[in-house]
Amino acid sequence: MPPPRTISSQVRKLEFGDALLFPYLLVFARQCFWAVESEAAAWALALFASALLWLAHLRWKPEPEARTPRAFWLIFGLPIFFIFALRVAFPDLAFDVLNHRLIQAERTLRGAQLPAGDFFPTIFPFNPAPDMLTGLFRHALGYRLGTLVNYLALLWAGTILYKLLRPLVGRPVWRCAAVLLVFSTEFVLFEVNSYMVDLLALPLLLEATQLALDYRESESKARDLLFAALLLGMCLALKLTNVTAVLPVLVIFAARVLLPRPDWRALKLLPPQLAGAASHAALPSAHEVDGQWWLYFSTRDADKRSSI
Repeated sequence: MPPPRTISSQVRKLEFGDALLFPYLLVFARQCFWAVESEAAAWALALFASALLWLAHLRWKPEPEARTPRAFWLIFGLPIFFIFALRVAFPDLAFDVLNHRLIQAERTLRGAQLPAGDFFPTIFPFNPAPDMLTGLFRHALGYRLGTLVNYLALLWAGTILYKLLRPLVGRPVWRCAAVLLVFSTEFVLFEVNSYMVDLLALPLLLEATQLALDYRESESKARDLLFAALLLGMCLALKLTNVTAVLPVLVIFAARVLLPRPDWRALKLLPPQLAGAASHAALPSAHEVDGQWWLYFSTRDADKRSSI
């Protein structure tokens, strides 16, 4: 019999990225309730739905093999925070941010991306999820500190990269230094203080990559495949150009299943698992399609009423 699952055992599973995963789930869940007219009721339903998803993830998540060492927060977290603090006093006044990122965030946090009867549509109706995520932090912390979500996303990505480098770099101190070297690129350090959305998908991509690399040795292959599909679907919903990074992760999954030789007994179970993975990958974007259809019909009805 498996040991009983207690609250303490669930708490031991918590990692840094698990806390940040909740607002990611929240912005996707909020879009599923765009049709709810009451903003308070829509947010309450979104909080309830995202809490259920987050608890389900924590319930089925395996306990981590090792914790992130304290040296990681000093060697990687502190220098990145220093870079963030250098420019935190200067508000982000980039052209794209002022022209559509802020507008899109404020609209979608309150309801549909393109409401019926709208006379001032946003210039580029991109996927609203990343702007909603930065908008949550901006409303909670203020305009200058709202970009803290980028710093937190980098920390989450760094903890995953630290695990990925474990087979290659033995000493933890050198491994932390390697993580800092990887993320010390021009655009990463530039966007950490910006409301641009490119950094938000990094931890999701790295988490899915780790699941792909460990797939053959995993004891819960179905869970890993479904969770990785959900992460990759969230990456695409955050920004469609992330497909250039999602496709290599799919190639890794295929290689881990078929090479060096396929396990035919496991392949028999693969088709239903792939069908479930495809549905999980489509979930983060499905609400956007549904919301656009709802918007189309509501706008069409409003046009009919105005013409009458």
